[in-house]
Amino acid sequence: VLNDNRIQLMINPPCGGILPLRNAIARYLGDFRGMKVAPHQIIIGAGTEYLYGLLIQLLGKNLIYGVENPGYHKIGKICKSMGVTYRHVDLDESGVSIHELEEKKIDIIHTSPSHHFPTGLVMPVSRRYELLGWAAKEKERYIIEDDYDSEFRFTGRPIPTLQSIDTAGRVVYMNTFSQTISPSMRVGFMVLPPRLLEQYRRELDFYSCTVPALDQHVLARFLDQGHYEQHLARMRKEYRTRHDAVLASFRSLSLIHISEP
Repeated sequence: VLNDNRIQLMINPPCGGILPLRNAIARYLGDFRGMKVAPHQIIIGAGTEYLYGLLIQLLGKNLIYGVENPGYHKIGKICKSMGVTYRHVDLDESGVSIHELEEKKIDIIHTSPSHHFPTGLVMPVSRRYELLGWAAKEKERYIIEDDYDSEFRFTGRPIPTLQSIDTAGRVVYMNTFSQTISPSMRVGFMVLPPRLLEQYRRELDFYSCTVPALDQHVLARFLDQGHYEQHLARMRKEYRTRHDAVLASFRSLSLIHISEP
């Protein structure tokens, strides 16, 4: 990349990230997650935590944000630091409770349906459609789908993402390379639905992209040349071995009950 992109590396990346990386991510999402995403819908940023703060600016601070309970503790801290109202939303056996969303008057819900943290729960398709139905009822409602480690599913066919079955444009899809490559690689991305994308261009495209051009060009080539797919295959094998060893140890104890895959 240093040899081949000397001129490009001296140019400040556009606010959403360089086009080669957005193209590569769009192709990856289409091939492996069944998502039809245009490259211009993808916004690159230095991790999902930064992007979540950007989203709050985009969606507005006068809305009520929902944080899963239990859930990823940093989401509540980000909401608090941004000065927005947030409420904890309890889960049932299928994930986010629609009753809780209505009762607590939530406008924006952050959820990780493919592999909930920390319970390991996988949201069934029926609840996903219920959640999309809830979001479609009101103009300001949106779902932030955090797909943070869907690449490491070990059993069965992947359940479609909320974004791929969303017909009303109510899902913001977020993912990161921190889980699959390295936590120190602060590269995440979000996929904005059309209405929010237009608003982003009007209100927030003055921001500079927070990921260095060099990192973006390297990652684009890593994806395009098939290295990322090979890397994931190696890591799935390694993590499956560790996963099976941990479960085998737990199952040797009669006191332990494992409810999730």
